[in-house]
Amino acid sequence: MAFASKLHRMLVFASCVAFGVAASTSGCIATSTIEFDPVENFPPSIISQPLADFPLNEIGEINLDDPVESPEMPLQVIIRDPNFDQTLDYRIFLDAPPPPAAELRIQEGEIDPTGFLERPSEFFISYDELDPGECHKIELVVVGKFASNVEQRRPVEPGDIDQATWWVEVTDADNPIAVGCR
Repeated sequence: MAFASKLHRMLVFASCVAFGVAASTSGCIATSTIEFDPVENFPPSIISQPLADFPLNEIGEINLDDPVESPEMPLQVIIRDPNFDQTLDYRIFLDAPPPPAAELRIQEGEIDPTGFLERPSEFFISYDELDPGECHKIELVVVGKFASNVEQRRPVEPGDIDQATWWVEVTDADNPIAVGCR
């Protein structure tokens, strides 16, 4: 009789183990949709590269008569954007009037993602664009995506924008003084 009671307890134990294994490996089917929070879109920010030829916090000086290898003004910046995978759009304006006046951009394009927070970037303004004897205002506008060509600076998503401004005095032999920067 002792064997029969042990057999019964062993069968009960084995059944419990089998039921536990079956219950833990079976899955359930979710019938409701799972909503994920959208990825937050952070605005970009623009800073000067550490050794920039024309830092953002200084008035630049260009003498068109000075010999240079490449007659272009480099805009050397680092664009920071925590949205590592996002392609950014940019537009560059030269001597743009205050909005809402019609603005003409001199350059535009995309800044590809790098997979990192910082995207070192360099843009060039041809000396042909810069009239001597003047103080020029150069503006770089970076957004996630521009909303239109009518409002040149408006991003699709409000607040998803940053802007940097350079001031540069341009002179030559005939125009030794630039008017307006000081």
